[in-house]
Amino acid sequence: MKHLPLLSLLALGSASAFAASGPASLFGNNVEVSYVQLSTNGVSGHQNGWDLSATAYLGKSDLFVNALTSVGGDLGNGADTASLGYRFKNVASLADVAVTVGSDESYGLALHRALGAGFGAWASYERVSNGHDVNFAVSKMIVSNISADLGYTLVRRDGQANASAWSLGVRYKF
Repeated sequence: MKHLPLLSLLALGSASAFAASGPASLFGNNVEVSYVQLSTNGVSGHQNGWDLSATAYLGKSDLFVNALTSVGGDLGNGADTASLGYRFKNVASLADVAVTVGSDESYGLALHRALGAGFGAWASYERVSNGHDVNFAVSKMIVSNISADLGYTLVRRDGQANASAWSLGVRYKF
């Protein structure tokens, strides 16, 4: 509970990338598989699908590449994205911050804060050519290189009904 104000601040003050792939795509050499459930305002029911993402740092720098693809379910195959980003560690002694630029004219900013006891909080904003995504998530380390991530994304597209997505993923850090 003592971290709740910080988590709220991260969520309210965020703006960043990788909303579609969720926070597990940032800040480490890793691969993740996520189950995604998308709901659209004014439409009953939801669509389900799977995402596969990978992130790798270039050498020992804080420059990274990220790739994401959808792999089946109602959401279909091949919604592919790629991005290049840079991580700034421990900004203002508060959180790690990443800035990204990606395919389809996307730009983003992501925040990550370790909360202790294996928990982490994420917030991100991604501007895409026809709208934006805002993502909030928490992660919990299961063992030293495997974590579970629970995320919520607000999807806003110009001229389309608002949508939101819940995701549950398992991430392997290599």
